[in-house]
Amino acid sequence: MHWDGMSVDPKYLDALFAKYPERLTPQDLEDIFGLSRNTVYRWLQTGVIPAYQLEKTWLISRDEVRDWVWENRNSLRLGKTPERNEDQA
Repeated sequence: MHWDGMSVDPKYLDALFAKYPERLTPQDLEDIFGLSRNTVYRWLQTGVIPAYQLEKTWLISRDEVRDWVWENRNSLRLGKTPERNEDQA
C-alpha cells in the first residue's frame, strides 16, 4: 500500500506505535492522530476508536488501536471519520 508516496505495511505501524506504552491515554491518541482533545473524546465516546470506559477512566489498548488503524487505513488517509466499531455497541 502507498500513502502519500511512501509504502506502508503493518511493520510501519508497529514502528509508529512502539514508542507508546501498551495502555494508551487520550493524550497519546491526540499525539498519534494529531487530533484535538474534543475529537479524541468524541471518537472514544461514540465507539469510533476501540476502547473501554470504566467509570471515568478510559482503557485503550495500543495493539487494538494499531490494528484499528490498519483496518481503517483508507478512511483515515482520506480524512474521513471511520465508522463506529460494532464491537463497542
